[in-house]
Amino acid sequence: MKVFFKKAAIGVITLALAITTVFNTAAAAQANQPYTWSKAAGGTTGDYIADSYDNISSGHVFESVTQERLLDILSSKGNYYIVFGSAKLKTSQTILSTINKEAKKDGITKIYYFDPYLDGYQLDITKSDTVFKTANGTSVNELWNRITALLPSEEPIKSYNSTDTLLFSYNSESTAKINAYYSFKDSDTYNEKAATAGVAQVFRGGNASGNVVASSTRTDFDFFKRVFNASATYFNYNNGVTDPLGNRTGAASTEIFTDGDKSGFALHQVNFAELIDLLNSPGDHLIFFGASWCHNTQAIIGSVARKAKEYGYDKIYVYDTTLGNQLTFGTGADINKVTASSSAFNSRNSVNTENGNGNISYLYGELAKYFGNFTTENNSKQNNSISYYPNGDLNGTLTSTAPWADGDNKNAIRLQLPFLISYNKDKAEPVTKQWLHKNTANDGTYTEYMLELAWVLKAPNAVAAEGTIDGLRKVDFAQEAVAALDNVLKPDKYGVTLSKTGKYTFKAAKVGYKNHKAFTVKVTNAGGPTGKLKITLTGSGSKYFKLSNTTIKA
Repeated sequence: MKVFFKKAAIGVITLALAITTVFNTAAAAQANQPYTWSKAAGGTTGDYIADSYDNISSGHVFESVTQERLLDILSSKGNYYIVFGSAKLKTSQTILSTINKEAKKDGITKIYYFDPYLDGYQLDITKSDTVFKTANGTSVNELWNRITALLPSEEPIKSYNSTDTLLFSYNSESTAKINAYYSFKDSDTYNEKAATAGVAQVFRGGNASGNVVASSTRTDFDFFKRVFNASATYFNYNNGVTDPLGNRTGAASTEIFTDGDKSGFALHQVNFAELIDLLNSPGDHLIFFGASWCHNTQAIIGSVARKAKEYGYDKIYVYDTTLGNQLTFGTGADINKVTASSSAFNSRNSVNTENGNGNISYLYGELAKYFGNFTTENNSKQNNSISYYPNGDLNGTLTSTAPWADGDNKNAIRLQLPFLISYNKDKAEPVTKQWLHKNTANDGTYTEYMLELAWVLKAPNAVAAEGTIDGLRKVDFAQEAVAALDNVLKPDKYGVTLSKTGKYTFKAAKVGYKNHKAFTVKVTNAGGPTGKLKITLTGSGSKYFKLSNTTIKA
């Protein structure tokens, strides 16, 4: 049976060596759920890959990425291993554990995993005839077109089908770009020996033997620095013209993140399926809703990252309610320069009853169910909500009742970007903390902190700008917003605790028999970072035992 651990600020001390067979009960539980967004019976671990695949446990080599992060990887220097697959597919359930096993054997540390079914169920962006479309009628297939525009048109992309699982080695600077690949198709019969050999060949640049080609990585920091600095520059430059409204700085270059933010960087973007998996896992989770194309997000995300670092958080999960990248980058020397931005693929738009546009809103609608009766500006003012087809059934009944009204078939409570919450599935109200401005009228209404970077930076034109928000000048509203991050991010208490204390006695063992079962202690740090903590073994017979770690950073 798998043991579930809270991931944030935890160190594990193991006092003996052991070999353990792990049965993936979480994956089996999820397989029995009718939809990927259904609440998982028994919960999850918060590791989406381990929870979704049989025979893959924590410590695997895969990192699930959004369409936006995939585009960043495909337009970056390095040799990357990428797999297209989905937990819903027989091919992926069959082959992914083989890929993981061989990668570990060959010292491959990172394989980026992309699921073309953006909901993990039916929203297949590879299909040119898909019925799913945005509020303005744009097909979600355009998100796939953005990916394939960076890939070679020949094999293996030419014959790739979304029911396949495709592993490939990618280097944007090589002539071929895809230097080796292994494709497992729905019609293929699995042979472990042949599959292992095929995967191993990918890791050797297409050769049957020889040296392994190391895997490159694009960190969370690399991604956020690139896309947010570029998009903030695009928005704020304003052709060098000072904005009299005080909403744009006019600066030729804007840096939201600098190299000084790299150490302890906690922001991590997740896709829809990953977020649903996280929401089914135990413990407190910090979730920031924001988008790279969104100038309101650009205004505060740097402050969120720095606050997270100050308080020692391992992860702040970032979710974009738009389904894919809305930025257009240049090429060549302008590869890091954004030339266009939009929010076309936003799932927070209601369905148009006349033409069916916006039918992707069910992703937001099903997600919002997890948050209970949470507070938003629109809901508190009773002026906007999101209609959607429950469970993405386009032949079903569209929701139509406002969340604040009596009746069934209710729309989803609408949030705006940016939005920050603390979430715990086991609480009566799962959204335990929120980042909102309570209006001075004290009438139960709130205003969300939709800021501009110029206000946060107190740019001269923002200071001089007219207009107020609930009686506050724009720059004062922004300073309140930065301080109010503590309402969610500042720990309620400080201290280091151990999951087990006191005396522990191992049973007698005989020479030549297998090692004792590992004794594990979870170390939880609540509050700011402590730096390195030293771990030592003492007591009678301590020399016969071995620590898994002699230091941890809590």
